[in-house]
Amino acid sequence: MAKANTHLTHLEELVLTQGPDGYKMARAFLLELLKTLKGNTGSKIQTSVKWDGAPAIFAGINPDNGKFFVGTKSIFNKVPKINYTKEDIVKNHGHAPGLVDKLTKALQYLPALNIKNILQGDFMFDDGMISTTEIDGEPHYKFKPNTIVYAVPVNSELGKQIEQAKFGIVFHTTYNSLDSGASFGADISGLRKAPGVWFDDAFFTDDTGVVTLTDEEESEIIRLVKEADSVNEQINYDDLPFAFLNIYINSEIKSGGFLENPDKSYEGFINWYSERVQKKINKLKSDKGKQRATQNAQQTLQSFNERKDDILNIFKVSRLLFEAKNIFIQKYNNAVYNTKHFVDDGSGDLVASNPEGYVAVDHKGNGIKFVDRLEFSRANFAIDKGDKFTGDIKEQEDEFDIDDEDDDPVVDADYPKKVAVVPGAFKPPHKGHLDMVRKYANMADEVIVIISKPTKQGRTLPNGREITAEDSLKIWNILVRDLPNVEVRVSKNHASPINAAYEYVGDEGPLNVGDSVFLGCSSKDCDWKRWAGAEQYIKQGVELLSPEGTAVIPSEHSSEYKKLLMAEKEKGSDLYNNMPSVKAGKPPGQFHASDLRFVLVEAAKSDVARKMLEDFVGGENVNVILDILGLESMSEISTAGIGGYSAPLRYGSDNDPEDKKETKKANKYMDLSLIDEVMELIMKRGITQ
Repeated sequence: MAKANTHLTHLEELVLTQGPDGYKMARAFLLELLKTLKGNTGSKIQTSVKWDGAPAIFAGINPDNGKFFVGTKSIFNKVPKINYTKEDIVKNHGHAPGLVDKLTKALQYLPALNIKNILQGDFMFDDGMISTTEIDGEPHYKFKPNTIVYAVPVNSELGKQIEQAKFGIVFHTTYNSLDSGASFGADISGLRKAPGVWFDDAFFTDDTGVVTLTDEEESEIIRLVKEADSVNEQINYDDLPFAFLNIYINSEIKSGGFLENPDKSYEGFINWYSERVQKKINKLKSDKGKQRATQNAQQTLQSFNERKDDILNIFKVSRLLFEAKNIFIQKYNNAVYNTKHFVDDGSGDLVASNPEGYVAVDHKGNGIKFVDRLEFSRANFAIDKGDKFTGDIKEQEDEFDIDDEDDDPVVDADYPKKVAVVPGAFKPPHKGHLDMVRKYANMADEVIVIISKPTKQGRTLPNGREITAEDSLKIWNILVRDLPNVEVRVSKNHASPINAAYEYVGDEGPLNVGDSVFLGCSSKDCDWKRWAGAEQYIKQGVELLSPEGTAVIPSEHSSEYKKLLMAEKEKGSDLYNNMPSVKAGKPPGQFHASDLRFVLVEAAKSDVARKMLEDFVGGENVNVILDILGLESMSEISTAGIGGYSAPLRYGSDNDPEDKKETKKANKYMDLSLIDEVMELIMKRGITQ
């Protein structure tokens, strides 16, 4: 199945996403464009105007059946959403009424164009979006498909075409079939002109001559490239924190800057990371946890400092590429366009703007965005999303907030990244789970731990206390406090961990086009097979990394834990005999949540059980986790004896849920909950000092 042409990379981002190969590609684009704008017809680069339309619409003939269809990027899903009729549109996209309206009009008007293959274009307007406004005393038609407001003189040739049109679209990409790859550019010369339809291609055309580079501009581009070459030679790209650097740089852009001063940007990067980690540390409850997380953060900051020169040079190279790129952008912007471009400054007033940008495509089909990111980051973040896809600047029309159908934001909300999704019930989480997450944290830019929605029956401790999703979330946040790229969340909709993961990685999830995803699993017992058929649930444009190839080796209990367990076995103790894994015939040396639930309760009765608990959750975490679950530690119980006497306690639980068929035995020893109640009563009445 082909992939939609939905993701383009900014030129200066290539060094962050592809390292030294990315720099070579960026350099080649600049030098080839230099040939183009100096009139060298042998250049291997084509340039197209980046129209700011939305949503992306696909239209053409499905060669499998010869039928005309329209759709979004979801036509390339494992289960394609292809619309041949109005009923198909409602069925496939009924959750987005605004999109249904656009696709319905596309299905009505585009068949008349006689498209022979499949074209991808950006929706620009319909007759309900066109209004008239005065600009410099001259009437203009205006429409606003996304961020930019387009204005066309009423009396111009284009204005007359728009006046007659009920549907407008700009085509920019071609597909020969649903299985072929995308080809940038669309040849519209063979399309039939039809009443009510305005269409155009995105190829850049200019008859004014102002796009030709001057000798001074050519010299400046060559100087910038040579300086970038010199800096690039000094960079060791190995093991640089590219993921963090990319997020930080985007944060600079959103605030209106772009690496103007590498030293200040490095300082800003360090402060940004420190604040990011400090927020996590502040959420921790125990002093030990905060101390440990602080030490880890300091180590990471030290590693950044050791690579300071390389990071500074990455900033320098990115800035130099950015400056060279902007020379081309300014030359293209100087051309005379049939349309004028404006953005809303947030108050409803129109401010003159440039086109969204341009796309440069090499002979291999690689596409790179040439966009003034600073200008359009300001526009994108000043505008209300509900203001998009409408005909009036001040109109709010939330139903057109299509989200996933808006494929190509100028400033990416994030960057192409690797995301690991690790779902489970986690009742409760333990070090076996943590080790898996830690391994994925070393492989991915982000790890998302998803706690599935609690079932009606729930999971309980042997004393009957239910372990809630909130309990699991609190425990997870303690365990991952030193992993800044790990986020834990609770699924609101799915009791099945698998379905919860599919929701996250699917069409409605937050992953971006260009991302790749790990689905968490163990290499033991072919655990990765749980993800068989996962491809059909992955958002189009997101790459699923092989679950089998990325499965992690599960960890086991420490040798100390196993020695304690064998000692209890030799004694024939209730602690060993009542261990759920032992009773079920499973290897007790492996991590089992059922064993943890048992040991949590027994830890209040025995130092041995408490020592075992340390192997499940870490010694420094025992007390806080017992507190979360409303359990007392052994030390708390021993100091709660009346008159210095502590009631005798035995191993095991009198109410083991796995022995429901057995006759309940009379309690030989006082129940812990009863001890709590008695001690509370004694303290209230002042019997003890």
